[in-house]
Amino acid sequence: MPLLIVRRPVFDNREALFAYDLAVRDADASVMDRDVHPEQLLAEVFLDTGIKTVAGDHPVFVAASRDLIVGGTMKALPADRVILQVPPIESADADLVAACRDLASGGYRLAVDVDERTPPDAPLAAAHVLRVDVAGMTPATLSTVSERVRSFAARRLATNVQHRGERDRCASLGFDLFEGYRFSAPEVPARKEIGVEQLQAFRVLKLLRDPKSDDREIEGKIQSEVGLSYKLLRMVSSAAVGGREIWSIGHALRVLGREQVARWLSVLLVSETGDAGVRAELMQLALVRSRMCEGLADLAGVPKARGSLFLVGLVSVLDQLLEVPMPMLCDAMDLAPDLRKALLQRTDFFGSALHLVEAYVAGQWAEVESVAPSLSIAPAALQPLYLEALQWANTQKRSERAA
Repeated sequence: MPLLIVRRPVFDNREALFAYDLAVRDADASVMDRDVHPEQLLAEVFLDTGIKTVAGDHPVFVAASRDLIVGGTMKALPADRVILQVPPIESADADLVAACRDLASGGYRLAVDVDERTPPDAPLAAAHVLRVDVAGMTPATLSTVSERVRSFAARRLATNVQHRGERDRCASLGFDLFEGYRFSAPEVPARKEIGVEQLQAFRVLKLLRDPKSDDREIEGKIQSEVGLSYKLLRMVSSAAVGGREIWSIGHALRVLGREQVARWLSVLLVSETGDAGVRAELMQLALVRSRMCEGLADLAGVPKARGSLFLVGLVSVLDQLLEVPMPMLCDAMDLAPDLRKALLQRTDFFGSALHLVEAYVAGQWAEVESVAPSLSIAPAALQPLYLEALQWANTQKRSERAA
């Protein structure tokens, strides 16, 4: 049975990446809200797709049912790659308590969900991570739950953190791990000037996408920006495209074509924004969104829209990376009206494609089910697109580091 799987970053209190939490749903649109059995998830992630494809070298939170834990099946998984998310543990369930302690003694890390209904005598001592879903919690309830888990040595993870203010409030209560799609986006200030290097890159991108511009004009513009020319040439050359090294900007234009040069310039633009923690995940998000948006052009039967959708996906995160409001960014890039409307309103074809990709990457399955039919796309088709985008983004990052 095909599954839809996306990863959500979990950060520590220094904003370094701690692990990925997997969001999973059945790919059948008619049952998209149905929970997936842990057995299905394990078979997909560890046998079919591969954990390295989904999470690279980072550990993942994996849901584990009572039967899988008590039956010993979880011991087949590599202890260094998983954090087992176990069901709520009650004192009366001696078999589950014993199995969890056995896993913990064997080097497995366990995560247990805790809320205001968790009994005070719940056996949580074997847990390495205590997960608290803070969505919708009142400050009083959050404080009560925080006090309940404070006496344990386990790390405390706040999930579904909506913004940095909520993250800071949780941190003040003793939480030291945080997960939430919106938390991964720094708050954008109301006003901030765009850097000179970004403006230079935007001008070149505009020329590359303008059919009226001449290749010599483009080459001259890039070469006049010495720093930009050097970085772009190093990055493109490091990929050894088709076994042929690129030895000049003009050569790149002739061999790769404008669309590919524009793509490399876009990758360079986001790769300059940070290489660790939250910013690194935002950079990865920008690359994944751009690649998925590009792929949607083919799925929707509009291949000519590939370049525009790639740009829309990339720019949708660029405001967070550059800490510049989106309207100001659209003005600086002098985007076409359709692309500007997509980024500011999420309407029409480009906007719907971006909306679908955003919903999928965030694991917002109800939104995926709602938007996909408008583009004549089956939700199941998005999973291979997402996995390919992850692999592509990793390749671009390696090329950038090699340069």
